[in-house]
Amino acid sequence: MESSRKKSQEAQEREMKTIQPKEYLSSLTKAKITIENYLGGKYHFTTDEIVFKNNKLFLIEAKHSKNSLLPSIADIKDGLLKIILYTNLKNVIFNGKKYNFSPVVKLTSSLLKGEIKNVNQFLNSNQPTKEQKNSIKILIEEAKQNNFILEITK
Repeated sequence: MESSRKKSQEAQEREMKTIQPKEYLSSLTKAKITIENYLGGKYHFTTDEIVFKNNKLFLIEAKHSKNSLLPSIADIKDGLLKIILYTNLKNVIFNGKKYNFSPVVKLTSSLLKGEIKNVNQFLNSNQPTKEQKNSIKILIEEAKQNNFILEITK
C-alpha cells in the first residue's frame, strides 16, 4: 500500500509540472487534490485548472479538440470520472482554508463558435452532427443530475 501511494504521489508531481499541448486552458493554475477516505486511504489527482470567484473554488477538468467540434467520447468520459469523484467531496481545503466549491467539466474546441449559454442558439451556430448534438444534450442532463458545471466553449 505504501509503495502504491508513493507512486501515486510521484505521478501527481509529474502531472503538476506537465502542460499538455492538447489542453486549452485559460490559466496555468493546476492544483493537487488528495482525496482521503474514512478508512485513511489517500488518492492523488491534479485538476487542470482552479479558479477562485466570489470566495468559491472551481475545480476544472478540461478536455480539448483541435479537429472536431467536441473532444472524443473517451476524453469526455475520462473527465467525467474525475468530476464524479469531485462532486462527492465533503470538504475542500486550500492553503489551510475551507472553501465552497463546484466541479467543472470544460470542453473546448478550436472549431466552436461562442459558448453554450442558450443551447438552441449554440447548436444552430455550431451545426454539430446528430451524434454530437445528442452528446451535448446528454452532458447537459448529466451535469444537472450530478451537480457539476458543464462549460463548452472555444
